[in-house]
Amino acid sequence: MSSIGSMNTTINNNRRLLKNGKRIPFTKMNGGSNRPLGYKPYVMPKVSPHVLRRIRMKTKREQKRLLIKQLIIGTIVGSIVLYWFYRLQYG
Repeated sequence: MSSIGSMNTTINNNRRLLKNGKRIPFTKMNGGSNRPLGYKPYVMPKVSPHVLRRIRMKTKREQKRLLIKQLIIGTIVGSIVLYWFYRLQYG
C-alpha cells in the first residue's frame, strides 16, 4: 500500500472513531486545557526603572563576554582542526 493510501486509511479510521462516539477528543492530553485547582498566578514585584536599567546593562555585558569566549574557543578549535587536516594531507 502506498503512503497516500495509508494516510487516507488513517484519516477515515479517525473520522469513524469520532462519529461513533468511541473516542472523546483531548482526554489524554498532558495537563489538558483547564487550569489546575490550586493555580496561583505569579505576581511580579515592583522594580524601579534604575534597577531595570542596571539589570539590562549587566545582561548585555554578560552576553558580550559570552560571545567573545565562544569566538575565541571556536577560533582555537578551528585552527587546530585545520592544522590537523593540513598535517594529514601534506604531512
